Amino acid sequence: MSQALLEVALAHSPRVEEAGPGLVYLDAAGLEGLFGGERQLGESLCAAAAARGLDVRVGIAGSRLGARVAARSGGGVTIVQPAEDAAYLAPAPLALLDLPEEMAARLDRWGIRTLGELAALPPAALFERLGSEGPRLQRLARGEDLRPLIPWAPAPPFEESAECEWGLDTLEPVTMLLADLAEKICARLVRRGLSADGFEWICRLAGRSLHEGSLALAAPMSEASAIAALLRVALESRPPQGVVEAVTLKAHPQRVAPAQDSLTGRSRPSPRLVTAALTRLIALVGARQLGIPALLDSHRPDAVRLDPFLHPHPDPLPRRERESGSLSPSERSRVRSESLSPSGGEGRVRGREMSPALALRRLRPPCPAHVTLTSGRPVHLRSAALAGRIVTGAGPWRASGEWWTGGPWARDEWDVELADGTVCRLVHDGSAWFLDGIYD
Repeated sequence: MSQALLEVALAHSPRVEEAGPGLVYLDAAGLEGLFGGERQLGESLCAAAAARGLDVRVGIAGSRLGARVAARSGGGVTIVQPAEDAAYLAPAPLALLDLPEEMAARLDRWGIRTLGELAALPPAALFERLGSEGPRLQRLARGEDLRPLIPWAPAPPFEESAECEWGLDTLEPVTMLLADLAEKICARLVRRGLSADGFEWICRLAGRSLHEGSLALAAPMSEASAIAALLRVALESRPPQGVVEAVTLKAHPQRVAPAQDSLTGRSRPSPRLVTAALTRLIALVGARQLGIPALLDSHRPDAVRLDPFLHPHPDPLPRRERESGSLSPSERSRVRSESLSPSGGEGRVRGREMSPALALRRLRPPCPAHVTLTSGRPVHLRSAALAGRIVTGAGPWRASGEWWTGGPWARDEWDVELADGTVCRLVHDGSAWFLDGIYD
């Protein structure tokens, strides 16, 4: 159905965006001369969809969200007048923003349940509590849609065919012909930044009969030589029974996550090897223990999550925004360690020698510890990793956050030196002491 909707929309406007199953946006600007007005445009869309057997509703507004709400709430064609998106959206439920479960629950605790209530909040306070995502959602709730449409165009068929001047009655020339077709398809895939996760081929035999086959790849790839070798193996396992007069090869394109570049060029491991390695690791440690670390929008030390390898999510905040707040002691030590050059802890700043800095080696998980206090300051440490008398210390540094949620946190951090010269990080979370790291 989505393909038919896209084709109907593309027949009315050159700028069309696919937004999900059964939902398509199109740019109505400048179409008055073709259709006579917005209502005539909506009626033409309904008629064209009905001719394809589709029952659709059309909403026209100044923003995507306004048009979607109008289409869902009315029948036929519903038009939101210019500059009235905010008032039209105000009574709509907050669920229309498709919020993450955690954010939806947080707004519900604040008593925010409609788009109008979200739009009325002070932007500065919303940014302070939700980061950059808060003002973005507020702009949507007000009907302010600044993002341009992402144009959709029919995907070109990644298909190549070849006619044989003479019939091919042995397997070797057929596999060579398939390899040549695969090379052409892979070149087109690479130009578009795509890979293929499977191939289909059709061999037309003498007598007009067909020999069909398919190849499913373990991971998307665009390496012509590897694909040609796999096609050869697949064809040898089930060869055509007759003289081949023509061959058609078709690829199933997929867009894969971009690989990180190295200093000397692209560094992309073999997709087959990566897939096999991930499968073995998941079998060893479990799927939840394997992924890409992603920073959370929090000042809490080590606030990270694991995202799946094939579906990474961007950081909720830009890096500069995250670093603009106050630094906790753990972040100060990270900044100190990052200032070192890679050459064994030594570097130069404008021609002057730079003395080595301490680097905090964190213990994961933190080691439970028993700490003796005198006048509120730690004087002795006992833990499974370290033990001894504390000769000097600095702190406490208080770190806290998320007090406006159901899971607030707070911790006091101490940097202490033991009698044997070891410098370490102690943390008290209000109920227990932990050895959080050791300075090297």
